[in-house]
Amino acid sequence: MKAYGGDLRKKALNRGARPLVFRSGSMHITLRSTKAKGTASFQDSQKRNKVKSFVYDFSAKKGVKILSFANIGNHLHLHVKLQNAYLYKAWIRGLSSGLAMISMGLKGLRQLKDQKQKFWDQRPFSRLIQSFRHFLKTKSYVEVNVLEGMGIPRIEAELLIYGSKKYFKSG
Repeated sequence: MKAYGGDLRKKALNRGARPLVFRSGSMHITLRSTKAKGTASFQDSQKRNKVKSFVYDFSAKKGVKILSFANIGNHLHLHVKLQNAYLYKAWIRGLSSGLAMISMGLKGLRQLKDQKQKFWDQRPFSRLIQSFRHFLKTKSYVEVNVLEGMGIPRIEAELLIYGSKKYFKSG
């Protein structure tokens, strides 16, 4: 299995251990929260730079290399390279809790806890990237999401990144 988390966790078939990859590849991780909207959005003008610097600084501290990063507002895409399995758990826990704190603040998180709600919709979604072709596809996908996070409609962002080959067949 190359993917784990998100909607996949709902099926009993996909409830095994999260597959991780180290030296031979990288991972695409998505963190999504429907609570991150309005002033709590990751794209909020006061939070955008905090989110980006936190992701890069915390990841460097934990030995995780960020290959590409996209902030869409209510979700984040990370293309990462892990050093070892022991660091992953501490990294993802710290990253997700720090991002929730940046988004909602301590008061907002306490209100969610009192209402018995969670900030994150689901567990982080992750996909293993083990081939160069898949690496390039993931890189392009995250670039499309970066443009989409800037307010460019998805179809225009895809045209900019992928070109017209995706939409028009020649000859």
